[in-house]
Amino acid sequence: MILFLYGEDSYRSYRKLEEIRAKFLRDIDPSGLNVTELDGEKSELGDLQAALASAPFLAKKRLIVAKGFLAAAGKKDGEALAAQLDRVPEDSILVLHERASGADLEDSPGYRKLKDGKFYPEFKPLGPKELQAWIVAEAKARGVEFSNEGLAAYVPLAGTDAWKISSELDVLSALARASGGKIVPESVREIAHLEAEESIFDFLDAIGTRRPDLAIQKMENLLQQGETEVSLLSRLQGHVRGLLVAADLAVLGQATKDRLARELGVHPFAAAKLVSQSRYYKPHELEALYVWLIDADEKLKRGGWPKPRLALDLFLARIAERSVA
Repeated sequence: MILFLYGEDSYRSYRKLEEIRAKFLRDIDPSGLNVTELDGEKSELGDLQAALASAPFLAKKRLIVAKGFLAAAGKKDGEALAAQLDRVPEDSILVLHERASGADLEDSPGYRKLKDGKFYPEFKPLGPKELQAWIVAEAKARGVEFSNEGLAAYVPLAGTDAWKISSELDVLSALARASGGKIVPESVREIAHLEAEESIFDFLDAIGTRRPDLAIQKMENLLQQGETEVSLLSRLQGHVRGLLVAADLAVLGQATKDRLARELGVHPFAAAKLVSQSRYYKPHELEALYVWLIDADEKLKRGGWPKPRLALDLFLARIAERSVA
């Protein structure tokens, strides 16, 4: 027996996979001894063939979950995998799970064999009306409801990433339960604030890993969300200082996350990122950037920039250079 789950909406396909797994554990093998999961990026076709050849242990069937095998298989393995699909034993349930769309899998011999079969429909990103209905249903599954105003406030901000929406609904549902009411606009605004904070970290990470093109994109998003040039320059100054301290400790052979966390008074996770990102720069480059940011901040306070945005643009141009003088 073959079950085929595929499509770009990996959240909903993963949920379906978990339903299949739960049903197998409930109805066939509560012990879980007959469940095998293989990742196509790490496993060979032979591993899948061996799993299919194994007999069930004290149960009627085995469940083999093969993730990403169609997408990962080359031309030779792709043909062999397609042939293997004709030889799945009756005592095995093979679940093929792919994050790719049908269009992306079109060159796979296995996909061409499966695409006209009677399987679950492709998990495509939901359209606007479907998405709103899904959001309402997901909230109800968490035991809460949106107020009309809350739904109107959230839907335009939700996007189409079901993983992100699910995470946000967890937070919104917790806020609604704590207040004993529905999901209201105030809670949605709180989520939007948290998302903006996350975007700031994405911006700083792009600076730390010396990706100016990505940093420009993140900066534009932040400015559109209402962040000011002054606040971004302040965050940049703090981040570059952290990178500089990490680089100085590296010269001394003491660049550990715990030591840096103590020096800066930050969480070890943040310190670990700074240690990693500091390797993208030479110590003298970070020193020059830090001094430049201090001067830029003072100039900004004196009204010396024609437009505050110019300071950000010039800074991003400097990190794009191979060497910062």
